[in-house]
Amino acid sequence: MKELLLCLIFVFSAKTGFTQKVTNDFFTLHNIIRGDSVYNTFDKQVELIKKAGFAGVEINQTESFEGMKAALDKNNFTGSYFYVKLRLDEPHVDPKLRLYIQQLKGSKTIIAPFILNDSKKFKPSSREADTLVIKLVREIGEWAKASGLQVAIYPHLGYYVERTDHALELVKKINQKNVGLTFNLCHWLATTTAEERSDLNPHLNELKPYLKMITISGANDVFSQQKNVWEDYILPLGKGSFDTYGMVKYLVKDLGFKAPIGVQCYNIKGDKPELIKITTAAWKDYKVRIETGK
Repeated sequence: MKELLLCLIFVFSAKTGFTQKVTNDFFTLHNIIRGDSVYNTFDKQVELIKKAGFAGVEINQTESFEGMKAALDKNNFTGSYFYVKLRLDEPHVDPKLRLYIQQLKGSKTIIAPFILNDSKKFKPSSREADTLVIKLVREIGEWAKASGLQVAIYPHLGYYVERTDHALELVKKINQKNVGLTFNLCHWLATTTAEERSDLNPHLNELKPYLKMITISGANDVFSQQKNVWEDYILPLGKGSFDTYGMVKYLVKDLGFKAPIGVQCYNIKGDKPELIKITTAAWKDYKVRIETGK
């Protein structure tokens, strides 16, 4: 009976041209416009990003929270994720963080902690400070839960948690429903071997139950020899030799990934409003291609 139903659905879809809609929120990191000489206030930046068609924008660290939150409220816009610093050195957490999370109650903002090791006492991915990280993220997870929010550990090149496999281990040990991780394409490219890159799809499948969001960019599928690796791993969306589209298509169409997708624009030079146009055009192209199967 189940097989017959699937066949009927397939035949109906083929005849009617039914396609899977891409419903993921598409947001941008603040760095797509930060530093622009014209759009030089949070209010101007949020207004432009909203008009461009994004579903939201990053709140970048506690230092910018109050200004960005005021601009988001004024423009009735979404802070897609709140990028927050956890430190392995004292003090571990900005004392304002709990209050800020309370102010985000009922929003769709994902709390995304990155783990800094200022003293360099612990090597990246060494697991030597996992007990402390688990304790800190659990605490943030409880604050977030009280506000109805999700938490996504943010792996970052050179920081204590820099790889997705390490983040996944931590999430499983934390074992809180609202705590997961982020897959950041640029940081994944910067921390992987050739063998790991060839196993991207199985790895995404492994991560999928715990993925709260992903961030993407254009990128080159190379092992960067650049002094600044982001010259290869963070390009305008749609540019570079890495198949970002194919990765997004696999996540959305094959794995049924529904969570937000953000675009990373760190270190991209040039006109920022033009970069916004290029980025939204590339995302529209991705959506059309996924939805039509072309």
